[in-house]
Amino acid sequence: MAINQLLFAGVDVFAGKKPVTFAAIDRELNIFALERWSVPQAISCLKEYEKIVLALNLAPKKRAFLDFKRRLDLAGLKPFSKTEPREWLETNAQDCYQALIEHELFSRRTVEGRIQRSLILYDEGFQIPDPMDFFEEVTRHKLMQGVLPLENLRSAKELDALASAYVAWITINRPNQVDLSSDNFALPKRQES
Repeated sequence: MAINQLLFAGVDVFAGKKPVTFAAIDRELNIFALERWSVPQAISCLKEYEKIVLALNLAPKKRAFLDFKRRLDLAGLKPFSKTEPREWLETNAQDCYQALIEHELFSRRTVEGRIQRSLILYDEGFQIPDPMDFFEEVTRHKLMQGVLPLENLRSAKELDALASAYVAWITINRPNQVDLSSDNFALPKRQES
């Protein structure tokens, strides 16, 4: 089934059986899809989108990333030019988050880092539950039992894919708020104090 609305997508490619974490958002910043795929699955699934701007979270020395990037033409995606219905560009999710706040980021692998990144996306307009609700669920009893309400927190890879999707989104919807280099690399412009 082909999907013909314009989607803004991001991928984080690392390693493993399903190295591609894929996130897609719509014009209103609703999360349309959040999936884990193998590289061949990802290429096959990308073919279903008629209109897509895809941002790759840069991981240049990772074999799975390079394999995925090489296969983008098989999915019919072209380097970003604003003239094709199916395009891709590159970004760096950590630099994206850093550009959107004035202070240092917590480590992406920690709970506080995941909450911080979720808050950044929430503040940018993502249609997600308020990440601060996490703290309403933390009680003395739960902490003593070793239980934290992590079910509503996205993984670091999912958050990186969502940040990449956001870069695709601002590249089209707020082009004056993005720095796009001639080598197809985009980042949000740094927030001014």
